[in-house]
Amino acid sequence: MFTSVDSNRKKLEHPSNENVQFSQSLNNSTIKESKFGIANQIDNLLSQNDEYTKLQLTIFGITFIVSILLASITGVFFGFTFGFSIFIGAISGIFYLRLLAKSVGKLGKESSGVSKLQLLVPVCLFIFASKLGSLDIFPAMIGFFIYKPSLVLYFSRS
Repeated sequence: MFTSVDSNRKKLEHPSNENVQFSQSLNNSTIKESKFGIANQIDNLLSQNDEYTKLQLTIFGITFIVSILLASITGVFFGFTFGFSIFIGAISGIFYLRLLAKSVGKLGKESSGVSKLQLLVPVCLFIFASKLGSLDIFPAMIGFFIYKPSLVLYFSRS
């Protein structure tokens, strides 16, 4: 229960400089691998020739640009909180769209139906917007549905 300490033992062992340098280089290589891992994943995603992946990235990009424009315009005219709420809602809408696209991508290969996991995103957005004072519920829900006009904009361009 209690620990006894020997006061006669005064020699402290310090790691040598080689061990310290080795551990620092190990930590740096781990950080570099994780950075390269993320970069490799993004590079693999962008370099795929799959039309569905390119469609997803295009729609996500259009939605993100539209959400930045709409959030900045509403932030100027209606206030910072309103614009910020729209932007957070739009980001959660992009996340919802990503989960839906991932579920649709697995359809037929791994599953026979669409997952219901993505339905938690608007529920969580509503809960966070109602609990946090820095978000308004109505503009956050408007922002959540920004992906729909982006889809209409993308598919009407032909």
